[in-house]
Amino acid sequence: LPELTDEWVDENVGEFDTVAAWSTSLRSTIAQRNLSTARQQAGTKINEAVAALVEIDVPEPMVNSDLNQRVQGTIQQFQAQGIDFEQWMRATGQDPETFVEGMRGQSEIAVKVDLALRAIAAAENIEVDDQEIEREYARLAMQYGQKAKDIRKAYEHNDAVPDLVAQIRKSKAFDFLV
Repeated sequence: LPELTDEWVDENVGEFDTVAAWSTSLRSTIAQRNLSTARQQAGTKINEAVAALVEIDVPEPMVNSDLNQRVQGTIQQFQAQGIDFEQWMRATGQDPETFVEGMRGQSEIAVKVDLALRAIAAAENIEVDDQEIEREYARLAMQYGQKAKDIRKAYEHNDAVPDLVAQIRKSKAFDFLV
């Protein structure tokens, strides 16, 4: 292996010209990845704990809605990866009913978490301001490669702004718990 020098970094690592700068960047990247992993693991535990606190029977329409979105999302993931869903079902020996029912438990937990986060947001008086909504439009615009104003228009046209506000509130409630 070549000796790690500023010259080698300058010639071989595009955006850095010193070993120190490259090392600092690598440390930052690793720290961010570790933080993200820890946050994800903590999030899973928090969701499990929050779901366990919900003692009511979850509304079946909410479970069915989540289940439908979950199934559609899975099918779209298969399609995006070039996998024929019907062939996958046959290969795994599943029928559509079994496949859907296998996801029902996840949907019931997701609905419990949703209800709990809504309750936490209400109990803690968590509000969403216009700047937060605009930031979310900007984030969605970047995610989908569109302009924020077009995302805003789509939400307004579909009367979906209250849903977006509810999602932001739940996200803030989750952050409060974290």
